[in-house]
Amino acid sequence: MFDRLATLVLKHRLATIIVFAFITLASLALAPRINFNFTPQQLFEGRGDDASYRETFAERFGREDNLIIVLIEAPDVLAPPVVTFIRDLTYELRRVEDIVDAQSLATIAIPRPDSLSSEPFLGDLSNQLASAPSPFRATPVSVDQAGELGDFALNEPLIAGRLISLDASSAIVAARIDTRLQDVNDLRTLNERVAERLAMYELPPDTTATLAGVPPLRVEIVDSLRHEQLIFVPLTAFIYLLVLIFLFRSPGGVILPLGTVLIALLTTLAMLVLTDYPINIINNVLPTLIFVIGISDSIHMLTRQAEEVEAGRPHSEAIRQMIRHTGVACLLTTGTTAIGFLSLFSAETTILRNFGWQAACGVMFAYLATILFLPAGLSFMRPARRIHPAPDAPNADRQIPTLERLLMRAGEVLLSRPWTVLTVSLLASGALIAQASNVVIDTQILEVFSEDHPTFISTRTLEDDLSGILPIEISLESPERDRFKAPDVLASIDTLQRSAALHSIVLSTESPLDYLGAARAAITGDPGQRARLPETPEQVEQLLLLISDAPDSRSGIHAFVTSDFRNARILLRVRDAGAKANLKLARELHANLQDAFPPESNISYRLTGDAYVASAALDSFIRDLIVSILLALGLILLLLSLVFRSIKIGIISLLPNALPLLMTLGYMGWAGININTTTIIIFAISLGIAVDDSIHFFARFIEELPRTDSLKDAILNTYFGAGRAILLTSVLLLIGLSVLTLSDFVPTQQFGVLTAMTIAGALVADLIILPVLLYLVLGRFPLNLRKQPITTT
Repeated sequence: MFDRLATLVLKHRLATIIVFAFITLASLALAPRINFNFTPQQLFEGRGDDASYRETFAERFGREDNLIIVLIEAPDVLAPPVVTFIRDLTYELRRVEDIVDAQSLATIAIPRPDSLSSEPFLGDLSNQLASAPSPFRATPVSVDQAGELGDFALNEPLIAGRLISLDASSAIVAARIDTRLQDVNDLRTLNERVAERLAMYELPPDTTATLAGVPPLRVEIVDSLRHEQLIFVPLTAFIYLLVLIFLFRSPGGVILPLGTVLIALLTTLAMLVLTDYPINIINNVLPTLIFVIGISDSIHMLTRQAEEVEAGRPHSEAIRQMIRHTGVACLLTTGTTAIGFLSLFSAETTILRNFGWQAACGVMFAYLATILFLPAGLSFMRPARRIHPAPDAPNADRQIPTLERLLMRAGEVLLSRPWTVLTVSLLASGALIAQASNVVIDTQILEVFSEDHPTFISTRTLEDDLSGILPIEISLESPERDRFKAPDVLASIDTLQRSAALHSIVLSTESPLDYLGAARAAITGDPGQRARLPETPEQVEQLLLLISDAPDSRSGIHAFVTSDFRNARILLRVRDAGAKANLKLARELHANLQDAFPPESNISYRLTGDAYVASAALDSFIRDLIVSILLALGLILLLLSLVFRSIKIGIISLLPNALPLLMTLGYMGWAGININTTTIIIFAISLGIAVDDSIHFFARFIEELPRTDSLKDAILNTYFGAGRAILLTSVLLLIGLSVLTLSDFVPTQQFGVLTAMTIAGALVADLIILPVLLYLVLGRFPLNLRKQPITTT
């Protein structure tokens, strides 16, 4: 088949180049139409009704994660100038389009003994917004007003520790945005509007104001991803260009590999445009994947062509032999990698299933460009050479270049002590497994930032001094109207709320009871009455009379119970302790809910909120990918056994293909790196890298074995034929990926380090362990490829 393909490519080489040029230009024209969607909610798709209920719940109560927070820090945020600034900024933000409400300690309306009408402590200035120019400025707050406000705020549980820190060193303005705003581009625009309004004010002395909250955090992560791709993809490509020039020192050895990768990448982008799929938080690794696969196969092709030229074959015949021999190996590497990615169809998460077929198509495009465009282009260029023979050297004499000579010498040393090498390899694998056992499956929202990053610092400040930014919510529903006015139900809510508050990651809790308690304290003038629960539904009605909000308002108590009192919620704000801690809390909450609301209570319950839904989705996503990777590994081993018609080959490949992943896992365990959404994707790429080199070694070994009666010579000849390409590919990728370690963005750093670790592990496995396994196993159980018996001498 590949002989016929070689004939067609060489016969129609110009037409082949023209076709690929047309495809490339057409893809280039489509590329600007590619969309970007880094919305994290994509991870929730395909996860049953968690995501759909989250949307229904948000329509009733709004989104607690849709809060843009302005964090104000000062020596004393209760100083009159700072209080004035907080008040004026709060009202100004209420003017911003898509902000439905803004609250702060200066504007929140809570019943108190001197004002049972729930008016803000400094008065309601909303009626001035229509006529006042921007930025909004009202009469400065006096020293007495600031002092009285401070006394009230620091003793009011709905304010202290939530809108102002207990030491009065920080406070927040919380702007609630339209629940429909989820797209990152819309959030970025809104963040910019808030920043513009903030910039209108001159901050009081020694005061800072920082944007924080989940929406700015999401925008920051997406912008960092885009920035990293714009900076490091071209920089890495430039490094690869320099290395290719050094390795091949010919136009064909530089232009063709990069051209192959460019064709595959643009074609993949065009496919995404035509199928209306955006670049998202998962498939943004496609460029790196295609680059790795395309460059690797190109180097193997060029190295084989150089070998054939140095063996004395004419240029066109060398290209024919390159296609015939290396084309098969490249097809196997591409096929196994594609099958591995297609195994992602077993995943529950929609975005992961889509990534599977997109990655499979991308690597197939890379293969087509490698097997068709590269040979056609190479036929017009000077052949790549590894050595330059002396003019009087006979063509028949096979000269051994320095690198190949070193590889063959190393092979001789390894094969002279095979059991020692195998024992050391198994001991090293055991040590790696021990380290890998320390790896934890967990993910945190702040794990993408270093600890000195401004976003990390501001978010930790919100968690340490205030109530954080991540919500877990409990939804309680009953078909009975006014069910959540019943004293026994309120008592159950109180017990549940108190129990949740004791959990180590819970920063604050809030429910209808907090507002009923505030109303009771205001009526009686006794703060101690706050904790006393209503004893009759009539008492609840009396307390509700103090709340002046309209029944459909989403502030005050009506942010926690519907107007018909059939649906109530409990809000927990939690520390960014990771998905594992969130799910542990969820299990405890489920147990407490089961006790508090048995079936006879006629009350159903479920957990929702961004922290819970995201944690459950990410945990499921990571486990889906782990299962898919294991399935892919099994399929690849089966495929190798079928292609090489030997179960022995499949068994032999197990350790070399698993060792790179073990090496990476061991490093993660040693370095304390968790398996998360960033690192687990690396394993999908790493599996392709590990299998790629081992297949090239196997394919060359199967080719060399029938040519000699000595198993040892066959392995050493494989070092000569495939060792150089495997080594050069690995070195090239390691040099390019080392650039990523210069990034300040943690996922980019981890991607560079962990992928480099896998490549280094694959290099060790394929050039040290794999030859030894072949020597030991096939020395005892020969392959039936030829009539002569295999010897081990």
